[in-house]
Amino acid sequence: MDTQRRDESRGPLLVAFGNPLLDITAVVKDRSLHHQYQLPVDGQLEVNDTQRAVFNHVMNKYPVEYTAGGCALNSSRVFCWVLGEPHRVVFVGGIGKDSQAQRLSSIVEESGVVSRFVVVDDQPTGTCVALVLGACRCLCADIGAASTCEPHHVFTPALTPVLEAAQYIYVEGYFITHSFPATLQIAQYAAKHGKTLVFNLCGSYVCENHPNELSQLLPYVDILFGFVEEYRTLDRFVDVSKMAATLTSFPENIAHDLALVLKAIRGEGKVIKDGIKDGDKSDLSDNDVIGCTDLQQTDNVKCSNGVNHSERKCLQDEDGMEDKQRVNGVNCSQEGLGDTNNLQSLRISEEVSRSQRNCDLSNRTETTNLSNGTSKTHRSDPKDSLPPNNSSNRKQKLVVVTKGPSPLWYSLNRVVRERQVPPITPEEIVDTTGAGDSFVGGFLAALSSGQPLDKCLDCGVWTAQQLLRQKGCTLPSYAASFLHKD
Repeated sequence: MDTQRRDESRGPLLVAFGNPLLDITAVVKDRSLHHQYQLPVDGQLEVNDTQRAVFNHVMNKYPVEYTAGGCALNSSRVFCWVLGEPHRVVFVGGIGKDSQAQRLSSIVEESGVVSRFVVVDDQPTGTCVALVLGACRCLCADIGAASTCEPHHVFTPALTPVLEAAQYIYVEGYFITHSFPATLQIAQYAAKHGKTLVFNLCGSYVCENHPNELSQLLPYVDILFGFVEEYRTLDRFVDVSKMAATLTSFPENIAHDLALVLKAIRGEGKVIKDGIKDGDKSDLSDNDVIGCTDLQQTDNVKCSNGVNHSERKCLQDEDGMEDKQRVNGVNCSQEGLGDTNNLQSLRISEEVSRSQRNCDLSNRTETTNLSNGTSKTHRSDPKDSLPPNNSSNRKQKLVVVTKGPSPLWYSLNRVVRERQVPPITPEEIVDTTGAGDSFVGGFLAALSSGQPLDKCLDCGVWTAQQLLRQKGCTLPSYAASFLHKD
């Protein structure tokens, strides 16, 4: 079926909340700007007052390209491109009343995303300068008006019907750093109305500085994305094992699968390779089960998908300045990619009408009772604000751990599995900006189309690799073909 011809009147499949930014991309020949403004050669930061002058410097002295940016907005635009249908995703976030807002709005509209921007009179539209040096890029963000989104901006007569129509709600991690009251009400709404809540950790910065917020939010999350270092930071600051043990009134929360993932990352649990059924444990060989050493060999590599840092075409700053974190909506390409091995299907629940594309997920593997691991100190305890225990609307939970060029992990039905990453050569990579966001967008496009989990991961892989070949998070000029091969 040609999805371009589908009836657009059916409404949105996805509503996304995040920090909308206007990305300004400039290719630089050396590190002079990095030294002048004390910027990392390959990293991300939110600029201070002194560094803010880099925006005008770049726009006045360099040829630049303007694209829409911000984690959730990137994923939304990619979602629309992969699905092949306009107006099936609605994005919500704050912008100013200035020329940058007009430029950003135009780009978003051209991509097929429906915007429900919160217009802020007294702050400028958020911007992000991307300095591209070979395969390295420095992302300098000033989020401005993107920091504004309150509950009364979300639950309005105009937006509430949109939330009612969509089945999937996506929130980026940076959104909770300034708009947590709105995030929590969005999560409670999703739980009450049977929506699938998707959350992306986005950066270690979020986990380290907002553990209390994450402790309250995570029990509501149905699908969780993050890079392995973000999960390590989460493990240090949020007591997920205690959360899994104490939330007895809501046994289906994601803390159980998340605790198993964190235990595996610590090297205390097993990870089963794809293609091995959980019921076949007696037949597992040493090559089928991954221990802590497998992760420790490559977990220090955080780079573009499928490319080792040692292969990247850029030089480190001689001062050793390289920030590995993403902050406040600055996107990063750390999301890992999956391969095309056989995978147990994650399908839309048969109990709900397909036309509603409900988020209840089922899997054909057997469940397993693995230990949730040991609690650590200095972490936030789970809060009392919990989702309702609605036994008629239970959903499977999915945790996805990406590890750059290393195999990604995912946990479903209390089993942690490994999925191989297909290689991509450094020569194929034009720009790593937004590759991880593209993975999420491709995954959600496939899921919203009723695809099983293996196809969702394959779609995320395919999508991210297409965007790696673009400058900035720019949608390719050709139509996406993954979901339309037949």
